Amino acid sequence: MASRSKIMSWLWCAIVLVVGCFSTSVAAITIKGKETDREALLAIKSQIRHDPLGVTSSWNNSVALCSWEGITCGRKHQRVTMLGFRHKQLTATLSPYVGNLSFLRYIDLGNNSFDGFIPLEIGQLSMLQILVLSYNSFQGTIPANLSHCSTLTWFSANRNNLVGNIPAELGDLLKLEVLYLHFNDLTGLLPTSLGNISTLQRLYLYNNHLQGRVPATLGLLKSQSISRKSPY
Repeated sequence: MASRSKIMSWLWCAIVLVVGCFSTSVAAITIKGKETDREALLAIKSQIRHDPLGVTSSWNNSVALCSWEGITCGRKHQRVTMLGFRHKQLTATLSPYVGNLSFLRYIDLGNNSFDGFIPLEIGQLSMLQILVLSYNSFQGTIPANLSHCSTLTWFSANRNNLVGNIPAELGDLLKLEVLYLHFNDLTGLLPTSLGNISTLQRLYLYNNHLQGRVPATLGLLKSQSISRKSPY
């Protein structure tokens, strides 16, 4: 009995030790993750040239990261899940460090003065569901690797200065419901691959320089609203 009791005691100590080590490891990962988010957000702040409303004035060490204006964190891990700057009168370029906010589900930069290129690093955000870049001055092409954002349901980049073709890879966004690319300088043919997106409900492409006919594959979509003319 004494031997059995001693074995049980050892087992109990081992369990406590394992649980303690696991909890410590989880805590360490959480702290490291939050620090990564903080560094990414400060990099984003460093690219803001004009902030007349003082949106990012709370982005400092005296305020908890999840209390910074425009930021929302998840309850469980306290990681940044939302970046919301709509109508904040910001003049900025978007730092590629946005791609390090690995828990991001929602980005809304609409109605500001963001310029420069859409960072390729956004394609690293595998949890991203909504990407709103409308009414800015983004230049260059639409990154083809946005197709890696496999959970994306809404992508709007209308009213910018985007050029080049609409990437065929966007047809891999099989959960996409809304695609707004109107009022840009896009050229080329409309990719037939967009017909792969059975969830697509709204597709606005007017006021670009696209050529050719609407691909027959888009007619196979169950629910669609393809507009070449302005609804406004």
